[in-house]
Formats: sequence, C-alpha cells, structure tokens
Amino acid sequence: MGWSVIDRKVTGVRSRLNDWELQSLEREFIESTNRVFGSRYQARSVRGVLFLDLAYALSLHRDWLQMPVLSVLLVEFLQLDHGVSRNDAEIIVHDMVDAAIQLGLGRLRGNFVADRDFLTWAYVCAATASDETALEADLGLGTAVLNKLRDGIKALEQVDNNIFVSEYDAMLAAIVIELSHETKSVPWSMDFERIKFALLSAGGDAAQPYILPESLPVILDALVAIGLGERHALIERPALAELLVQAGLLMESKNDQRRKKQGHTITDLGARVTAAKVGLATGPDFSLDEFFKYNTRWQQFIVKRAKAISFDFLVTLATQGINKLSPEVLEAIICRMCEIDQSRIKGDLVKKILGASQMGWHKAAIIRALRVGSPTKDLLEVVAEELTSTATPGVRMAASALIEAWTD
Repeated sequence: MGWSVIDRKVTGVRSRLNDWELQSLEREFIESTNRVFGSRYQARSVRGVLFLDLAYALSLHRDWLQMPVLSVLLVEFLQLDHGVSRNDAEIIVHDMVDAAIQLGLGRLRGNFVADRDFLTWAYVCAATASDETALEADLGLGTAVLNKLRDGIKALEQVDNNIFVSEYDAMLAAIVIELSHETKSVPWSMDFERIKFALLSAGGDAAQPYILPESLPVILDALVAIGLGERHALIERPALAELLVQAGLLMESKNDQRRKKQGHTITDLGARVTAAKVGLATGPDFSLDEFFKYNTRWQQFIVKRAKAISFDFLVTLATQGINKLSPEVLEAIICRMCEIDQSRIKGDLVKKILGASQMGWHKAAIIRALRVGSPTKDLLEVVAEELTSTATPGVRMAASALIEAWTD
C-alpha cells in the first residue's frame, strides 16, 4: 500500500467518522483482535494498518454494511492482504461490521441495496479506474481482491472459472457480460452507472427520480455542458444541482455579480465521468486552442482513446503546447504516439520535444512514457544525454530507470 493510498485512507476515515465513532470502533477492534490473536500478531504498527484498512472500508461502504457480499469481501481482504486465517478473519469482520451497525454508521435506503448492486458498483469502479492506486482507494478492499476483480473483467468468455469469490461467481459473470454488451451499444454506459451510484450515495432514496434510465443521459449532458463552461446549465433545476454537488460531481462557483445567479463548475470526478462522451465524440478537425479549452481529464481521454487523433497533431501538442499540458496528459501523448507509429519515434523528435519543455516534470513524464516503445541507439543517446546534463532529480531518476530497463 503506497503512501498516497495511506494518506487518502486516513483523510477518508477522519472525514466520515467523528472522534466518538472512531474510538468506539477502535475499542471493538482491540477487543476482537486480542480475543482472536492472543499473543500473536502483536506488532502495534501491523495492527494499526489493519485497523485503518477496516475503518476505511466500513466508513466508505456504509450504504452496504448489511450486505453479505461486503463481509465476504472483507474476509478475503484480511486473508489475502494481511495473512489472517479465514476463521480469524470471519470473527474480526463479524465483530467490526456488527459494531459499525450498532453505532448507526449504516445508511439504509430502499433502492439498489442487493449484493448484485454492490458487485455492479465494484465492477464499474474496476473497469473505469485510471490506475491501481486510485482503484484501491475507491474500493478500499486491498490489492488481492482487486486482482480477482480484474481477472473477472478479463474473463468474459470464461464464466465457469473462479473469477471473484466463489459465492458470487455467477453473479459477477452475469454483470460483466451485461455491462460489456451495454458498453458496445453506448460507450459511456459505465459512466451512467458511476453517476447513478454517486447520486444514490449522496441522496439515498431521494435520488430515485434522477437515476431512471431516461434521466441519466440528461444529467450526463448537463455535466458536459457545465464542463464546457455553461455554468448556469442547471439554473432551472436547483434540486438536481444541489444533489450533484453533494455527490461530488459539481461544485458551486462564485456568484455572477452581473446576473446574480449561482453557477457551477465541474469537479475532477465530474470530469472523469464525462470524459468518455466528450472524447469519443471529438472529431478529427480541432485546433490547439480548442483542445486547451478542455479540462485535464478530457484531454487525457481524447489523447488515449479518440480514434481520429493523428500522430502529427500529437507532435504539435507535444512541441507547441507542452508547457500548457499536465505531466499526465503529456505522458499519455507520448504513449499514444508510440502506439500509432513507433517507427516515427526517433531521437531527433524526442530531443525536440524535450527541448520545448521548460519544466523538469514534463521531461520526466516524456522519458517515463518512452518505456512503452522500443529502444534504439539514437533514443538511448538522447536519454543518456538527459541523464548526464540535468540537475533535476526526477529527470535523472526517470532517465536512469529507462536506460536500465532498455539495457537489461
């Protein structure tokens, strides 16, 4: 578990639980683990990490505390990531879930509370996550369970295999197949699911009118419009706007002094759930100025997935617009260039892109991205030159790692 995940878990626990709730859970955890482990597993640091993981998962999944599937996955988590025996894990999970429910941490709602709904949400998280670190923080169920979930995503045609956990194989297989068919007909159907679950988590049963099949496309279009700068797109629908703010998809912008109306801007989560629709709808004829009107998440998706994007346009982006790009977008640009035409990734082109950069983190991103391509003598010379000439630690580390990988 990386430091960024630990930091996010600590922040998440503190934001969702007050001191009294956290102390009560900790007392239950100490009593349960003392009873189960006895004199074993005594390292305080180890128990501290175990408690953080459980507290984070329980606070994150408070809508699902009474669902059997959550307990099953938590047991798997303790087994696979913490090395706890199945019998001990079942006792600890039972005690902690029961304590959380007794504390009133569970949030009951009447819709979308079945095991299948949780597995659908987990699958959507896994299928749409930007990276493993983000997914581990989004689900809070450890890396081993995530690997099982990812195995399920890769095994569409192997539904008889042990895909997730044995009790829910058939259910997950059905979800994977159903959503894969939906995605083929509507490429951003996964985003409808993400919006739905975000609204349910924020509004509970009050979100019901907004998660109907006919309502979700309208909401997605409204989010896209606000992402494009139409701050007052939901001015006539204040209840929906408020719910979208509570769900973390929008945030309120400053008052428009001239029009005296409260507008909204899109959040990072809102940008992520709208990226597919914006990116896949983008045509081949757009300029640098138009590209930079898009937020970073949209830029990343366009670079990675837009079918019409050309190698020459990516070169223009990487040379003329490099200092306006985030390192993540720049890394995606280099990777896509390698994917489109590896033969054109030559030393003089890479040197030109590196020369256009004014910031070390851009150069480090370029060098990291080159790893997806094939090593050549002239590329090695360019990277070696950066290693010997730069004083920036990040660039040196990236260059050294790439040379080691290419010459191993």
